[in-house]
Amino acid sequence: MNRPAAALLTLAFTAIPFLSFAQTAPSSPPETGAMHAMDEMKVPASAMKHSGMILGQLPQALQGKPVVVRIHADWCPACKATEATYRGIEKHYAGKATFVTFDVTDAKTAAEAATKAEKLGLTKLYDTDKTATSTVAIINPKTGAVMTSLYNDNTPEDYEKAIETVSAQLRHG
Repeated sequence: MNRPAAALLTLAFTAIPFLSFAQTAPSSPPETGAMHAMDEMKVPASAMKHSGMILGQLPQALQGKPVVVRIHADWCPACKATEATYRGIEKHYAGKATFVTFDVTDAKTAAEAATKAEKLGLTKLYDTDKTATSTVAIINPKTGAVMTSLYNDNTPEDYEKAIETVSAQLRHG
């Protein structure tokens, strides 16, 4: 087999696990968290299921501020479309929230992300969402509750509301 064909075959087998996850979006956002999707947008099932997921108390390094976890891949069109919004939120909440990105662009970065998730106590979330690129989860680190799950969301107010809600929970015990 020639090198280009072998590279293409390797890429195809690397991408397959990340491509078989779509489900039609519901006609209205779930009550547990904000989610915006165009009418015909395919929304990963995991993105719709994990608001309310309990991960357990997160490690000390993540305590005191809301934890914002993003599932990202360089090849993901929705990730590219929401990049500016996400970076704006990251800049606005620098020092006020902890931002974690799991890069699942390829097998190597996905393996690194899995190791990172394990170290941060986020394995359950990672395992549930690793194929749901462009998903952002906002977590209360004290309770480990996923308060909000956003998919392909370009509305800064949705992120702000979720982060502020978790911040208020942390301030009031």
